[in-house]
Amino acid sequence: MLDLKLLASSSAGLLLVYWYLRRTVRSPYASLPLPPGPKPLPIIGNLLQIPTRHEAQVYQQWGRDLNSDILYLNLAGVSIVVINSAEIANELLERRSSIYSSRPDSVMCTELMGFDDLVPLVPYGDTWRAMRRFLHREFHPQASLQYRPFQIEATHDFLRRLLESPDNFSTHITHMSGKAIMDITYAIKVEPYDDPRIRTASLAVEAVAEASCPGAFWVDTFSFLKYVPEWMPGAGFQRKAREWHAVADDMYNKPYDTAKQLLASGTSAPSFVSRCLEGLNGTQSDSDVQENLIKKTAGTLYAAGTDTTSSTVKTFLLAMLLNPDMQAKAQKELDEVVGHGNLPDFSHQDSLPYVNAIVKESLRWRPVTPQGIAHVVTTEDMFDGYRIPAGSVVIPNQWAMLHNETTYPNPSRFNPERFLDSAGRLDPSVKDPALAAFGFGRRICPGRFLALSSIYIDIACVLATFNIAKAVDADGVPITPPGDYTPNGIVVSPLDFKASITPRSKATRAAILAQST
Repeated sequence: MLDLKLLASSSAGLLLVYWYLRRTVRSPYASLPLPPGPKPLPIIGNLLQIPTRHEAQVYQQWGRDLNSDILYLNLAGVSIVVINSAEIANELLERRSSIYSSRPDSVMCTELMGFDDLVPLVPYGDTWRAMRRFLHREFHPQASLQYRPFQIEATHDFLRRLLESPDNFSTHITHMSGKAIMDITYAIKVEPYDDPRIRTASLAVEAVAEASCPGAFWVDTFSFLKYVPEWMPGAGFQRKAREWHAVADDMYNKPYDTAKQLLASGTSAPSFVSRCLEGLNGTQSDSDVQENLIKKTAGTLYAAGTDTTSSTVKTFLLAMLLNPDMQAKAQKELDEVVGHGNLPDFSHQDSLPYVNAIVKESLRWRPVTPQGIAHVVTTEDMFDGYRIPAGSVVIPNQWAMLHNETTYPNPSRFNPERFLDSAGRLDPSVKDPALAAFGFGRRICPGRFLALSSIYIDIACVLATFNIAKAVDADGVPITPPGDYTPNGIVVSPLDFKASITPRSKATRAAILAQST
């Protein structure tokens, strides 16, 4: 018979050993101070100080006030580390990527909203590695070249839409990005106007962008709130989560089901989904798991590829409207290299340094993800004499990195010439903003080569064919846009502004109309 007294004494002994070890075995970094940060309040720490608007700019200012490029916040027990310099980001997120590559556990975004398998949010591990393999195989630099015809087709369609209704340029930009990514991901031809799948992608990005901000929803800090019913006062987040979950389901399932139907009928063109499905092998159960990963990875491409590129192209238009002299220089270069009345393509890219500089400056001036996408450090670490607790959420402040006065003098000014040398060639000594704009380490954006080629061809073709100027009011007075952006969220975009977009000449108009529809 089991000796209960012996069991009890053994259990007590194990507990004493555990208590002793907890008291005596300490982290080698336990005595080190935490990085500086705003003074916390008792219990809740900095929870009430966390910014809800223009977060990246607030973090940058805190860093200046505290004379530190690394900051620490405590949100009711959740450690937040903010990195304001590219050098620190490279040291921690690149060189120490083995412990800095996971993602925060967001109750709101993953459990309640259903975005748990969105690749940027998946924790570091086997599932993420499997999804990443699909993306790397299809979107490494050489593989990305196969998608250029889709990008050119979408850009030419965009030019025609600008001719027809230039005032709707913002809608046309979103349609252009959505058209290209739907072709590339699913081989689906979108509807000419107001395609519901493009709307779904935009809604998904908006939802994730809002929910992923640290401190945006208290349920991420106090997880027990997920059990609060929707009808209770203060539980409006539950209603939002339910509505956003429906968006997530549509994003993952509807285009994927259509792509599978096209594939089964033999009418599908090659796409990311078709190539991944054709490569499946193994047992039925393994194939089912792999197929689910393909579906979720495709959903990520579909959502992320629609709004992020759109934001950069809108930033470019805003910059050209505000800087007509720079627009004129780029158009002169295009006319000399491509010929006035001709549309540029990828064969011209290496001969267009000023246009390429505009692409770089559009990425730098108003980064699409100003506060980056948060990492999580899985093991306690030390940097520059500071302790970084295990489990800390690490925010790479891309805005601060891309607006560093030492790297980019006068950073608030849009100035593509900062990337050129005295001979007008791209200057390799100036840091490429893409090194920060697309993330860091093992979590760097796998679609960055695709995104960069899309942005180049969009910008080059618009500059070659249109003049972008200030719109005028009823009295003929030019309207200068304030240049405001969405004030919060992981992904930001220019708020709607008016612009006058007109063909440069009859020759450029004819060049646009000459492209087949």
